Amino acid sequence: MLMAHLNGHLLWHKYVESYFTPGKKILEIGPAGYPTYYENVLNNNHINTTYKVLDVSNEFISGAEKNPNFICSHDELNYPIDNDSFDIVFSDQVLAHVKYFWLWYKELIRITKPGGHIITISSYSYPPCPSPIDAWRVHSDGMVQLNNYYNLKTIVCKTESLEMEKYNIPKKVGHYYPGASVKNPFSSSSTKNLFLINSKKYWNSFIGKIPKIRSLLLNPINVAFDTITVAEKPQYNSEPE
Repeated sequence: MLMAHLNGHLLWHKYVESYFTPGKKILEIGPAGYPTYYENVLNNNHINTTYKVLDVSNEFISGAEKNPNFICSHDELNYPIDNDSFDIVFSDQVLAHVKYFWLWYKELIRITKPGGHIITISSYSYPPCPSPIDAWRVHSDGMVQLNNYYNLKTIVCKTESLEMEKYNIPKKVGHYYPGASVKNPFSSSSTKNLFLINSKKYWNSFIGKIPKIRSLLLNPINVAFDTITVAEKPQYNSEPE
């Protein structure tokens, strides 16, 4: 699946890192690399979990198949996993690339333990990036309704960008555009990209003070917005038929 971008990492740290506690049995769907960014954070913090990863296509695995705990599924809607297997089922930048995400979400619920959590991070504003398809953008309101349909408790559900805060860009001078740029992705922390971001920031802070020309000369800073959701599965199965 598509590799996670910076805003997804920032949202994970802010809202859900605390759920990944010692002893938890975790499944990450659509992993990027080995170890994945999130598994590496847990390892570096000496948080011992049972961490497994799953994907459905060799074309987009990005090295994750080297993980000894890798699970390959030939069907994105039917995983070779028993019911009620994991404390946390987690994905970052996967929902957009699933043909029927509402059926896929039901499969995540099936393999989550009662009382466990389904955690998703998905693009809300991002250029098309097929892997192999790029079909969906879902706002937090939509995820809440999906949770309601499956009788899940919504713990966290936000659509936002943390990149402005990360790079200390005041909103009054940022003039941000809610869609990451392909040529100059804001999601990179490279030295070159930081230079471009800061250049835009200072240019806008100057031009923004000149009413007659600011609408023509402002250089928007591109940021990614993502939807992060934490849903809790009830202790007793109450899914719709």
